Parts: sequence; structure tokens; C-alpha cells
Amino acid sequence: MSPRPERSKADRTKSDRSKATRSKGRKAERTEPTEPERTELHLVDSDASDVSVADDDSGADGGAPVTTSGSPVQDARDLLASTDPVTYYKALSGLARLGHHAVLEPLPYRANLDFHDPTCVVVDPRAANTDTIELFANAAYPDFPWLLSRFRDPVVAERLDAVYQLVFNEGANVAVVTNHGQIIDIALVGGAMIDAMCSAGRTYGVLGEQIEVDDLAERFNVLVSRMVTTRMAFNVPAMQVLQVGARTFLSVPQTHSRRRSKLDPALARANNQLMRHELDLQLSEGGQILAMAASGSQDLSVAVEMVQKIKAQWRQMRGAEPDDTAETVHLQPLYDGTMNMMLGCRFVLPIAVSLDPAHPALEVGSLTRVRQKDDCHRIMEWIADAHQHATGLPTLYHRQEDDLLTQVRAVVKT
Repeated sequence: MSPRPERSKADRTKSDRSKATRSKGRKAERTEPTEPERTELHLVDSDASDVSVADDDSGADGGAPVTTSGSPVQDARDLLASTDPVTYYKALSGLARLGHHAVLEPLPYRANLDFHDPTCVVVDPRAANTDTIELFANAAYPDFPWLLSRFRDPVVAERLDAVYQLVFNEGANVAVVTNHGQIIDIALVGGAMIDAMCSAGRTYGVLGEQIEVDDLAERFNVLVSRMVTTRMAFNVPAMQVLQVGARTFLSVPQTHSRRRSKLDPALARANNQLMRHELDLQLSEGGQILAMAASGSQDLSVAVEMVQKIKAQWRQMRGAEPDDTAETVHLQPLYDGTMNMMLGCRFVLPIAVSLDPAHPALEVGSLTRVRQKDDCHRIMEWIADAHQHATGLPTLYHRQEDDLLTQVRAVVKT
């Protein structure tokens, strides 16, 4: 496979955009939106790339060799191109763990799949229709009609109207940010959102503009763990399921997940630097949605009676005592890279989700303008509060790696 060529901003013109929106069955004529003020995204050590080269699992030789082309992006591409794809794939498979959703099964390495090439960090959409989205979604989550109905709630529908106007008519970017309960959460939330926005009869504004899945898929971007490339669902590669409604960017998790897989930290950094370059280019076009489960790692759940110290620290941080019989849910910290993406988009649609059959919940907040990193943390605190209110489970967002989170992780591992 030829690697995706390095692109400049000028290469990605508005002519590459999807079809214009439709008004009552015909193309709606729109003037080209003026470019809104946006914070430019720059290559930084993002959350998935915030890994020290000196990690214990980097190998005796200090990790993979570093190239020196003079361009950090080209160096990252060259490093990924030089690695053995099968060895890399096996290391990525190690990111999967027990407890990941049962619908996902191991996918054998296939050289003919573009996303099994180490240099592939973005997978473009192959849009289908809402029937196909519902087929996959119902198979993965039998209560998907309930999830879809939440996005069709009149209050939520108005918030999606605002997203449509910002993205399609104003050329603004919107980050859709959720908590990270299950690995398939973001795919199901994204699928339900796309379905609700593109369903037959769904119109925007008094002129009755409509969009179809292929219109939205060109603007809908999902950030997922590269581990997903090693999984299949319903005997179909999981990436091809995601392609029916969105463009997918592939990130390598940092810290605990990455260390468990024994993945070379230099390769993790290279993947994420190249991915951020591609994502930067995509968002620089404007009129994009970026969906992500923003927490640094999957939400942790633990029964409070398991560790007495957790109760004391919870009381100190929350100012209230959790119920002894309750399960507590812990949203792990945002890292700088995620916050930079949220700030670069400027607008955030926060969503609290729980697909646990015992505590199903989906709460969609108002579109919110974020201006500083503290705003991003406050978004996650809103999500934690909304999750707690909707599920009845005490839920806490950790702004940083604190003692309570360390205790919770220790309990989960035992």
C-alpha cells in the first residue's frame, strides 16, 4: 500500500468537501461560509504521545531507531514504515484486555487491509445509509433504539440543530466529548448521532434543509485506539464498521495501556505525531465534528466497601459520603493533547453515557465554548455530574493523578 501522502493545507481545498445539503429533496444553495476565528492546532506531545522514552518497557536498546530527515512528521512516517508490520500488529493486539466488549473479537493480521499498514493513521469513510448503521448498531447493542430515541428528544434535537448550523453553515469545528465507559461507547454514540441527524424527514431550519449519511460522514471524525484495527465485529473488521459513517483517526494510548502491551514507546510517539498532523489538516478545513471519549483511559468502577480509604478520600474530594452499597465510577484525567484538541475546536458538545444494562443513560449537554484548559476540566466535571444524576452511581472526574485514583486502580487490578 502506498502511504497516505503528506498534505499541505492548500492541498485540502473546499472542493474536496461532500455534497451540499439538500432542501426538501433538492440541493440547497449556500454561500461559502467565512472562515471563523479558530485556535490553530500544532504538533505537540498529545496524550497518547506523552510517554517517556526511558520507560522501563522501551527495551535495552532504548527503543526503535530515530531517523533524521529534518521533518518530525516525515521522521515519524519513516520510522513506522521501517517497522515490521506483523510484530507491530501483535504489540497493538496486546492493548486489548479482558472486559473489552464481547462483540469485538480478534482479527488476524491481513497485509491487504490498509489500516494494518503501520503508516496508516487515518481511515477515510465509506458511507452507507442509516439502515446499515442501525443493522450494525442493533447487533452490537440491542437497546440501540433507546439510544437513538435519546438523540431524537426535542431538547437534544435542538442542540443537534445548533451543531448542524455551526458545522455546515458557519464552517466551525465541534468536539463531541463523552466519558469512556466501554470501548464501543463512542462508536454507538456516534452512530446514533449520525442516524438522528440524517434520518428521513429530519430537517434543519425553516427552509427544510436535509443531510444524508455521505454528507455528514465527510465531516464526522472519530478518534479511537489503534487497538481497534486488531478487532472484528460480526466477522467484519471493526474499522470497516466505523467507515460506514465516519472518518477514523488512530491513536496509540499512553501510560498504563501502552505499557501493558509492551509496545515500543518510540513507535507510539511516531503514530501519534503522524496522526495529529493528519487531524490538524482535517480540522484546518473547518466544518468538522471530532468525536472522542476524552478521558485518558477507560472509566473505572469499584464498589466503595472494597477499600475503606477510598471512602475517606471520596469524602474529602466530593464533600459527601458515598453509599456503602454503591458502585463508584471514576473518570480518568484529560491530558494536554486532548485538551488542545478541544480548545482547537472551540465548541464542545458534552455527552454523559452509560450502556450498562443496569444503569442505561445518555445525557447531552448544551454546546459550550471552551477558551482555556480549566474549561475542558469543567466539561468533564459536568459529564461526571450528569452521569451520576442519570445513573444514580457516585461519579467523580479526576483532574490529575491523585491518591484516590491510584487506590482505585490498585483495587481494580486485584
